[in-house]
Amino acid sequence: MATHGLPSRIIAHLMTPWPDIGALPPAEALLLDAMRGWGAARTPLPAAALILAAGGAEALAVPLDALLRTVRPLLNCPLCPRSAGDESAVLAAVALAQHGQRSCALALLLRVAPPLPAYNAMGAVLALAGGMPAVGLMLANPFGRA
Repeated sequence: MATHGLPSRIIAHLMTPWPDIGALPPAEALLLDAMRGWGAARTPLPAAALILAAGGAEALAVPLDALLRTVRPLLNCPLCPRSAGDESAVLAAVALAQHGQRSCALALLLRVAPPLPAYNAMGAVLALAGGMPAVGLMLANPFGRA
């Protein structure tokens, strides 16, 4: 895989599940809730749109739907108190893209999906990451830098 340029300890850290999703910042919590709602619903796009609308971010439903349909991460149920490794990787990939670390975002997607779907999902990741500030949502930088 193309993740050989990113140290495996960094990848492992970024994919580590959060032990308590109640401690997530609001932007990450909203995105995770929308992802889980998408995964649990019979009609994923409207379910994610309703959850995002609660945070004033309904415009992000289409890129989120495109990302999740392309990558197909393993998602926990909406009430699970822990995050799954795939959920952490997708959230970190969007956060890294939002902070200009596109190659690192792709490296994380390559841990969740095969190369072609991961590459195809980058457009949705960039649309999602770019649309979040417009609705007042900024994800924390996983590397801890501004």
